[in-house]
Amino acid sequence: MPDMAPVSQLAIAYPFLAALWLVGVLSTSPGYEFLGTVIFLMFGPTFIMGVAVALGLPLRLNRRLSLWWLGNWPMYLLIAGAGAGLLIAGFNTPERQIGTMDGLPFDVTTSHPGFVLTGCFALTFLAVNAGRRATRKTGKGLT
Repeated sequence: MPDMAPVSQLAIAYPFLAALWLVGVLSTSPGYEFLGTVIFLMFGPTFIMGVAVALGLPLRLNRRLSLWWLGNWPMYLLIAGAGAGLLIAGFNTPERQIGTMDGLPFDVTTSHPGFVLTGCFALTFLAVNAGRRATRKTGKGLT
């Protein structure tokens, strides 16, 4: 029975997810939050991958859920489509932010952060938790 996501899967997913989060976070953060964005990007993708692995543990540790989840390609496609749809909606929905910071007024338009970051998380969850069922001959599979 498979347990949590293998390290090789996380190592392969990390560069792609880091780039996804880089684009997502930089497109949704206004220019005045640049330092916070850089600090988030140093630690954020690793932390978020850990959260996605932790949320996916019930799918891997419960035998019935694991049998249902591993190799369930229609569900993988549904989650990937939802994540891509949220990303597209987020990039096409502008959000205007108006206010003052340190006495200086600002008026910026960014991509919708809720849609973009939720889409990024859906794709992160899929990347770190998707896998194949174990083969019958060896009892091992790519999980």
